[in-house]
Amino acid sequence: MSTETAKKTHTSMSLKQARRIVLASQGLLQKEAFGTGIQGVQQTINQLRYIQIDTISVVERAHHHVLSTRVPHYSPEMLHELQAKQKTVFEYWYHAAAYLPMEDYRFYRPTMEGLQKKKPVDKKLRKGILQRIKTEGPLSSKDFDAPKGKKNTGWWDWKPAKRAMEMMFLSGELMIAERKGFQKVYDLTENCLPDSINLTQPSDEARGYFYIRKMLANLGVARAKDICYARTMVKHSGLDVQSSINRCLENLVESAEVLSFSINDQIYYCLAKTLNESPKRVGRKHIRFLSPFDNLVINRDRLSDLFDFDYKLECYVPAAKRKFGYFVLPILFGGELIGRLDCKAERKSAVLIIHKLWLEKGVTINEKLVSALSLGLNEYKIQLGCNALDLSGIDNKILRRALQAS
Repeated sequence: MSTETAKKTHTSMSLKQARRIVLASQGLLQKEAFGTGIQGVQQTINQLRYIQIDTISVVERAHHHVLSTRVPHYSPEMLHELQAKQKTVFEYWYHAAAYLPMEDYRFYRPTMEGLQKKKPVDKKLRKGILQRIKTEGPLSSKDFDAPKGKKNTGWWDWKPAKRAMEMMFLSGELMIAERKGFQKVYDLTENCLPDSINLTQPSDEARGYFYIRKMLANLGVARAKDICYARTMVKHSGLDVQSSINRCLENLVESAEVLSFSINDQIYYCLAKTLNESPKRVGRKHIRFLSPFDNLVINRDRLSDLFDFDYKLECYVPAAKRKFGYFVLPILFGGELIGRLDCKAERKSAVLIIHKLWLEKGVTINEKLVSALSLGLNEYKIQLGCNALDLSGIDNKILRRALQAS
C-alpha cells in the first residue's frame, strides 16, 4: 500500500496505546501471558512465530532467555521435548537461526526448494551423508571426524561434511532432530516431520497473507517494512516479498481485517482483532531483563521509534569503543524500557554479578522502582541458577544501597 493511500484511511494512535498493544502481543505485559509449563512454551513459540537461536551464554543462550522471560519456571528440557519428541517445533532460518512452529513448515518449503536449485551439494558428499544417516540413524557433524591417527582425505572430512549437512538442512533434505548440548543432530526430513503435517505448497498470495497476519499478530502494530523484516526467510524462494505484501496488505485494509494508524507521523498497521482485544492499561508493573535477541528488541529501528530506546549489541564492538558493555540487557518496567543491565552469571560460584546498571534519562529512583528492581534481580538470579547477587558494580550509590538494603 502506498503512503498516499494509507494517509487517506488512517486514524491516529497514541504512542502509549501502541506500546501496550506491542507488549501484550509479545507476552510482556503480564506474567503467564501464554500459560505455563511445556504448553506455555509451545504457545509462546506459536505467538511469536520464531525464537532466535544464539550461542552467547554470558547469562543464558538467547532462545532459553526469551522463553524464560515469558514462561515461569521454564527449563531447556521443555524445548527439547517439543522438538525431539512431540515434533511441534522445528529449526530453520528466519532472519537468523530460529525455532519455529511446525504448523508453519510448509511456508518455508519454497525457500528450501529454491536453495536446492541455487546451491546444490556435491553428489558424492550428499550420497555418503544420506547413506550413513539411513544406516546409523541421526548424526552430528562430529560423527564425520576422521578416525584417530588418520588424515582426513575423503568425503568424510569434517569441514566439507559439516558444510554439506548444513546445506542439506537449509534445502530441506535434512532436519535438526534435536540438539545435544548445543550440537546439532541431523536426521532425514521424513523422520522429523509429524504424520499429520500439511505439506501443501502455498501460493504466493497465501504466503503474502501468511506473513502479514502472523507478523501483525506477534508485533501488535507494525509498519510495512517491519512486516518484511525477515526477508532473508524468503530470499531464495522466488517470492517478490515487498510487492506481494503490499498487494495483500491493501486487500486486508479494504476488508477491514487490518486497520491503519498514524503513530509519530508514520503509518502503522494493526489487526482489528488485536485492537479489539488490546489492554486498556499496563496493570501491575514487573521488571524484565530482555535478551539482546529478544523479539521485542531485535529490530533496533522499530525499537527506537516506538520506545525511544537506542540500543546496540556491543559484543562485536572493540572494548575501547563500547558505550555500555559487552552483553547489555534492556530493562523493561511495565510499558517502558527504563535502563540497561550489564551482568554475568558465574556458574561455578553461583553468583549473578552486576557489572553496571544504567537508568535512562528521566527515570526517577523511588521506592516503587527499587522494590521492582530488587524483586526482578532476585527472580532473575534464581532463573539463572544462581544463589547470590553481587551488586558492587552499580555506580549509582543511592540505587546500590537501596537494592542492598531491600
